[in-house]
Amino acid sequence: MCSIPGLPTPGSEVPVVITRVNLNSNCGLVELWVNMDDGRKPVYEQMREDIQIPKRRFSGSEGKPEDLCLVCISDTWHRARMVSIQGETCDVFLIDQGLPHSTTSEALAWGQSDCFLLPPETELCILANVLSLENNWPEIPTKFLLSLPGKKFKGLVQHVLMPDRTILLDIPNVSMHICKLGFAKKMAIDEFKSLVQKYLEAEHPTQEQDVNCQLEKHDQYFYPELLTNTLELVNVTEVINPCNIFCKLQVFSKAMKILSEQMQQHYEESSDLGEAQPLTRGAPYAARGINGRWHRSLLKETITSDGAVEVFHVDEGKIEFVPVGDIRPLHGKFLRMPVVTYPCSLEGVKDNCTVWTTGQNDYLKSLLLNKKLVAKFKQQNLSLNAYHVILYADDDACVNDCFTKMVGPFSSGQDTNVHNGPIPSLFLSSPGKKCCTDLQNKATVNVDGLREETFPCTKNQAVNNRTDGLATSGVDDAHIKESSEHPDPKIYINGHLLTGFPAELQNACNNEMLNVGSSDNVKVSLIESQQKFWCQPPENCDSLRHLMQDLQNHYASTHPPLLVESIFVVRNQDDNMWYRSRIVTSHHSPVVDVRFIDYGQTHTVPLQDVYPIDPAFLPLSSQAFQCCLFNCKNSTHPTSITRTDNTEFQQSVDVATSSNIGLKCTVKAVTSDEEGLLLKVVDNKTPPDGVCKLPTQEFAQAQALQILPQVPSDVYNCSTYDLEVDAKENVWITHSETVNLFYCQLDRNLNLFYKVMGSIEQRLNQPQSTDGPFELDSICFAKFTDNQWHRGQVVEMSPKIKVYFVDYGHTLSVNESDICPIPTEASVARSVPVQAIPLGLFGVPTEVPQEVNKWFADSAIGQMFTMSVVAKGENGKLLVDLFAGALDLNMKVREMMSKITQETTDQQLSNSSEHDCVPNKDCLNQELTNVSVLTMMKDLKLHSNNEPCARDEPSPQSITNTYAQEFEHEKTVDELKKTSDFMDKEMEDGQSDSETSQRSLSSSPEGIVNVCIYKWPKISQNRIEEVYTSCIAGPHHCWCQYANTEDLNIVSRLAQEAGQVQQDKMFPETLGPGSPCLAQFSSDQQWYRAQVICRVNDAFRVLFIDYGNESEADVKNVRSLSQSLLEKAPQAFLCCLNGFDESKGSWNDDVYDDFYNLLVNKPLKLTVFNMNNHSKAAVPQYAVEIECEGVIVNAAILKYWNPVVEELIPIDPPEKETFLQNIQTESNMTQANVCKVNVNAWMYKKPNFSKNKKEEVYASCIVHPHYFWCQYDNPEELSKVSELAQEEGKLAQDKMFPETLGPGSPCLALFSSDEQWYRAQVIRRIDNTFSVLFIDYGNESDVDIKNVRSLSQSLLEKTPQAFLCSLKGFDESNGSWNADVYDDFYNLLVDKPLKLTVFNMDDHSKTEVPQYAVEIECDGKIVNAAMQKYWKPVAERCVSIENPEEETLQDIQTESSMTHLDVSKVNVNACMYKKPNLSKNKKEEVYASCIVHPHYFWCQYDNPEELSKVSELAQEEGKMAQDKMFPETLGPGSPCLALFSSDKQWYRAQVIRRIADTFSVLFIDYGNESDVDIKNVRSLSQSLLEKTPLSFLCSLKGFDESNGSWNAEVYDDFYNLLVDKPLKLTVFNMDDHSKTEVPQYAVEIECEGAIVNAAMLKYWKPVTEGCVSMEHPKEETVQDIQTESSMTHFNVSKVNVNACMYKKPNFSKNKKEEVYASCIVHPHYFWCQYDNPEELSKVSELAQEEGKMAQDKMFPETLGPGSPCLALFSSDEQWYRAQVIRRIDNTFSVLFIDYGNESDVDVKNVRSVSQSLLEKTPQAFLCSLKGFDETKGSWNDEIYDDFYNLLVDKPLKLTVFNMDDYSEAAVPQYKVEIECEGSIVNALMEKYWKGLDTDHALEDHLGSG
Repeated sequence: MCSIPGLPTPGSEVPVVITRVNLNSNCGLVELWVNMDDGRKPVYEQMREDIQIPKRRFSGSEGKPEDLCLVCISDTWHRARMVSIQGETCDVFLIDQGLPHSTTSEALAWGQSDCFLLPPETELCILANVLSLENNWPEIPTKFLLSLPGKKFKGLVQHVLMPDRTILLDIPNVSMHICKLGFAKKMAIDEFKSLVQKYLEAEHPTQEQDVNCQLEKHDQYFYPELLTNTLELVNVTEVINPCNIFCKLQVFSKAMKILSEQMQQHYEESSDLGEAQPLTRGAPYAARGINGRWHRSLLKETITSDGAVEVFHVDEGKIEFVPVGDIRPLHGKFLRMPVVTYPCSLEGVKDNCTVWTTGQNDYLKSLLLNKKLVAKFKQQNLSLNAYHVILYADDDACVNDCFTKMVGPFSSGQDTNVHNGPIPSLFLSSPGKKCCTDLQNKATVNVDGLREETFPCTKNQAVNNRTDGLATSGVDDAHIKESSEHPDPKIYINGHLLTGFPAELQNACNNEMLNVGSSDNVKVSLIESQQKFWCQPPENCDSLRHLMQDLQNHYASTHPPLLVESIFVVRNQDDNMWYRSRIVTSHHSPVVDVRFIDYGQTHTVPLQDVYPIDPAFLPLSSQAFQCCLFNCKNSTHPTSITRTDNTEFQQSVDVATSSNIGLKCTVKAVTSDEEGLLLKVVDNKTPPDGVCKLPTQEFAQAQALQILPQVPSDVYNCSTYDLEVDAKENVWITHSETVNLFYCQLDRNLNLFYKVMGSIEQRLNQPQSTDGPFELDSICFAKFTDNQWHRGQVVEMSPKIKVYFVDYGHTLSVNESDICPIPTEASVARSVPVQAIPLGLFGVPTEVPQEVNKWFADSAIGQMFTMSVVAKGENGKLLVDLFAGALDLNMKVREMMSKITQETTDQQLSNSSEHDCVPNKDCLNQELTNVSVLTMMKDLKLHSNNEPCARDEPSPQSITNTYAQEFEHEKTVDELKKTSDFMDKEMEDGQSDSETSQRSLSSSPEGIVNVCIYKWPKISQNRIEEVYTSCIAGPHHCWCQYANTEDLNIVSRLAQEAGQVQQDKMFPETLGPGSPCLAQFSSDQQWYRAQVICRVNDAFRVLFIDYGNESEADVKNVRSLSQSLLEKAPQAFLCCLNGFDESKGSWNDDVYDDFYNLLVNKPLKLTVFNMNNHSKAAVPQYAVEIECEGVIVNAAILKYWNPVVEELIPIDPPEKETFLQNIQTESNMTQANVCKVNVNAWMYKKPNFSKNKKEEVYASCIVHPHYFWCQYDNPEELSKVSELAQEEGKLAQDKMFPETLGPGSPCLALFSSDEQWYRAQVIRRIDNTFSVLFIDYGNESDVDIKNVRSLSQSLLEKTPQAFLCSLKGFDESNGSWNADVYDDFYNLLVDKPLKLTVFNMDDHSKTEVPQYAVEIECDGKIVNAAMQKYWKPVAERCVSIENPEEETLQDIQTESSMTHLDVSKVNVNACMYKKPNLSKNKKEEVYASCIVHPHYFWCQYDNPEELSKVSELAQEEGKMAQDKMFPETLGPGSPCLALFSSDKQWYRAQVIRRIADTFSVLFIDYGNESDVDIKNVRSLSQSLLEKTPLSFLCSLKGFDESNGSWNAEVYDDFYNLLVDKPLKLTVFNMDDHSKTEVPQYAVEIECEGAIVNAAMLKYWKPVTEGCVSMEHPKEETVQDIQTESSMTHFNVSKVNVNACMYKKPNFSKNKKEEVYASCIVHPHYFWCQYDNPEELSKVSELAQEEGKMAQDKMFPETLGPGSPCLALFSSDEQWYRAQVIRRIDNTFSVLFIDYGNESDVDVKNVRSVSQSLLEKTPQAFLCSLKGFDETKGSWNDEIYDDFYNLLVDKPLKLTVFNMDDYSEAAVPQYKVEIECEGSIVNALMEKYWKGLDTDHALEDHLGSG
């Protein structure tokens, strides 16, 4: 699907042979010349051989640049392109070698034209995504790259850049190697592509791109080039990171200030915004910033969803989002001033794809932002589009050097040219010395984000309890909880008040090591015990060493100024060194206890050795954090850890330290110690066994059940539960706020949860002692929504107490009575980690619609899922994929969001056109219901009611799931409890359908429908788009693809990558019509985005949405789509030409090829007018206008358009008022848009009549009493109209006007008979001719397209002078006119003054004008009464006419100027064919032409000559053009010619019925029936009509259908007996067949000497016994049967089915059968089912397979009472064997014979039964309790319930005694005795039986009488 011939498809993997390497020194790119090894070598060898014979050598100075030619080098000719000619010297480019060459014209020649068809053998590629770190490639990578020619690689084509034919080729083996060498860096794909495009533009500048013209251009900014190695005074305006800062030249500050003021004045005073223009990305604009000032800006991104645009202020280097209303076109005068703010990068700080931390960037901002500095511009880096600079502060200090010393190894490879000024360590100065003052004063700089390389590193030293111990990169031991037991000391030192830790200092340390689950190497700095030791990370060892040195230097000679801080500097008297410390306790004495925050030791020191800390020593976070081992012995007995254990631990630490490896520790949980300090519970991973295992080996337990060490704490423990990436767990969702934040509990931790619950219950049953009032963050017990006590934490005290339930992740307001503190002895409740784990769905956007979040909460809370951990988020949250069985919830959420986005897009587009289809919002709700997680989880279980878990109570609503400190809820527990009943019902409803839903998922993927998931293009109306056609079917269905293929290339590459992923086997089962997927295109084996159309067996029919073509893809060749592919808009969109309504016309057959050739492979300009949803493809379709090579395609193909002959536009009937309404159509309804096809139907005014008022008129056009026109007796007005018409008709025609005309359009038309212009109304257009109705007279005529004109408003407003009439009192549906009426009616009215009275008005369906029912008085006589004698009311249903006369509507002369009307036949009698002339008791020689059964078969005369004549006439007449009005005259019984689809021949036929555009007809010369399209019927000539039908309908005499039925074997035997044999037939009598409206003859047939009637007797079953009497179907319809080409004989399949077709059960009398009762009504009617589930299952499977087959449309017509069939049971949508009871309209009442229940089934939901199913005995049979004769008694009312309860769902033993036929159901009924649980049911039922006591008395009385 690549649209660039000769080049590989983007995204494809190709083998290449490198022929040459060019290392570009200008921009660091690697250029490769390669041969595409695609098997075309023989083709190129043949081409090289062919060009050795040139066409002609150059003669003189032939040729010019860009000409293709051949060049001779060393006696070999090569293909070349001329580059330049200088005298005799010619420079050419060798096409197949990719090399330049100089030669003379003597060595040049012209080649044959076909020798240049092959693309170049060698293509130019650029090694993708790799850029040299320096302009010149160093020696090592140069040597490696130059060694590549001749080697073969596989490369991935990322992009093909046109017109340069440059391929961006990714060769991972090459690019990875040079990046590992450290000489190149990887770039993002899009960023690299932009860089290459800039390079190509610079290499080949166009005239417009010439640098010298930049000042004259007013569509871009101009950046003057700077001289390198010069010093400039600059102002730093923006700092993003060290490689992206912006410096403004200070010398232009005044000019920039003036420019700013001018812009402010210009745009504030200008109120005229002008016409809104579309915004262009990358164009210059004026933008008002958030400061209210106007700036010169560059547009980066177009309008976002919130109406804002992203702009770049070029004079400040800042990016802002501003409202679209604050964007103005930039005036040209503001472009004259160059941009003097340059992007820069600190010299010596290399990018290397480093992710700079916030702390580093903030620190750099403190040095540079808004400062005036001296900048030395070293060089320009084209790849970064930035200057490398060295910046100097006011004191000549080098800022680059200062920063690189601070960030250490980040400044790898520091340039030797960087000035290294004398900067003291850490920018600290001794007293009185000024150095980097600005830096010194930044005391509160937040550098917590600095990595471990914060300070320059020297040598690592491992020391325990010494000052140069190891440091950590961010673990804060200063996170202290304030409490009454440990108040912060208030200490005065040297008269200064020292305060405790302020809250903000808690953030002074990096919290990276605080996260549960993180792992790192550490050094142990202090061991107190296994439950308390202090660790340092080794990365910051040098930073800590420098810090300690600076501390000693600084405090050795300096007393700090007055500072009030939380961290102090303390001198340790043991080694006389200074340490950063914090005060632990104050003894209110001259000494205090302090802890060294970088080592962990605690010392008692005198107050005089405690000093406030200088802020310069704060950036480095505290370097020691407190730990305890994870697998310690029971921590409730710490003394059990012996000295030996501690010694072993110390020895292990010493071993690890001496080996320079360190201990590998993983933080398993975070708690706090008795002082409130954070305590990390760590698990040692150091080989071989791990230190943690030393003291605890024998006490190890399963990790999920381990309890953390017990420490008295007012915080809960946290744990990761060993959840790493790729871990899979079963989880219960406990709470959800959004799909990005919800909580779960691990299913494997339920025992821990129950243990906690048991502990809580035990503690609360004991006497409680409170520890005092609650405080914020106190841990507690509180009542949850299940009215049970659970663990919580107080998060708010006022106005209500709010508790965060830590095991559910839910915050609720609680009453004071529902909360209590946790006793200190509640060790289990305190120590078991919190059970609620925060989760978020992976790959789901942050912003999610509320309805999606609510659906997720309602569906997920309280349910179990399988989660797969994909990544770890912030604050311990896990990003997961969530599954409910095969359902991927992540995908489901993304689909729902895409659907909502699509609906929004559709709504926006639909506002542009009143005809656009807006998706129904209910569709979303319906889908949420249908695919609810609740209905998908049949096997999920809830906890039993006795389990103390909140999952027992369904979640009341979408409850907030949050951390206690972040989210709050106002709803109280009591309020939540009120809604629990509602959720109970919702859960039950959801699960009740689970079985059906699952079955639907597995068996019918179409049930899960995801329509329009892709984000379809937002195409602005009336905006021109440049496109190509990608798929052309016709003017109403073609796909267009954007000309810019950049996004298409990206999509293609992503698709190939995604297609290589292994298929999820369950994924194809989730696909239904409209579902998005990846599908492999079989023609090129590439993967493309697609949308499912339908599924057929193991293949999907898909639509490739980036191209528009359709294909079938095997189920194995579909894959799921990633979110990135799903979010990219389809690159093609469906179009139809605007102005052509399919319902009002059709295309000529020639249009398709011409339309295709007109558009294919040509650049097009397309304008969208409106959008509709394409009903079949489930994609939007755009009505467009296309321009191709300057021609409007819509206008060019008008000649192929055929408007519908009769376009019926309904007109609302006038309201009942005194006057019939005269409705003026507004003048603005006449639309002037070209190519409009339809115009309002009735644009003239309607006549203004008063009811019952007589009008004086003349008849102007007379057809018959139901159609004639009257003209007002107002010659003056008619004369005025005529004069105006002549004047306007003489005006020149608007050539476009005829194209706007459609049925009903008003116009002026030239009447050919008198060459006068008259007002007219269009009826239809055929080619270049209009059929028009002259509305002032009523006659019709054909007018050439040149002879129509537009109407002026004055003529349009004048009421028509004639109006259509019909004689009142004659209903066409109830009668017809005698043939004599036409002449007499005409003669009665013509040229006579008439008095006319209007009674009512209807719309005439054919002419689109109103028609008035009138009474006419002529010469004192009422015409209506005079016409009565010609009227024939319909006395009978069908009137037989032997010799029908042709009834032609007269051609009538009106005035001399309006001559004749040719009117086609309108009415045809129903039974027009002659009846066969058969004599009773006379034998006829015939053949059977159509055989259904003995009661319905057709016989054909043995007269082939007559049949041949009829056939010849039929073919001749059938080839004539159809009278388009004729099909409208046809009704049941009408004669016609019809085309038989099987042999494409015309035959005489009779209409049975019409459905839409199809007639069901009976071929009267053969007897078969067929469906015929409306286009394939013709009228019959009189000669054909008069010929008697050559076949007639028969029925075997002697078999009364009401008194019996046929055995099933009769059908085949009767057919075989008659088919293809000469027969002798005798007619006895005739009846009319009620359905086919033809006579049916009762006949006796003799075949080969045998009387067929007698032979059939053996198949006849009179209604007596054996088979139940039933009502037989009255309607017996013949199937549409394929005949031979001559239609003489038919192969007829069996049509009718005998009533008792299923086999009867095979019972042995007095033998017990094991059964179940399947349908229980009462003891005289109940069904039993064999206890044979295997057989029942087989029957069910067969039934489902056959039920899915397409229905034979004739089959339902063959069904009657007792007929077997398959029927769909509506309750479970499954197919079952059934037997018809009766039919009412389109519904069958059926009996399901394998169960016994009955149901009503739609006629569409029945299927035929195969022989295999028919032969299987029914699995249920009808029973009646033996011993109870209904004629001799009755049942008590209590019997029904008791009998039902006695039998239902119980195994029964049944004995059959005898069988009767059940008259109503047409099935046998068995008298049975039943044993249930050892009891005889018959005996138990006797107590309910009431016998008739008067039986004997009544018999005696009758006998005596």
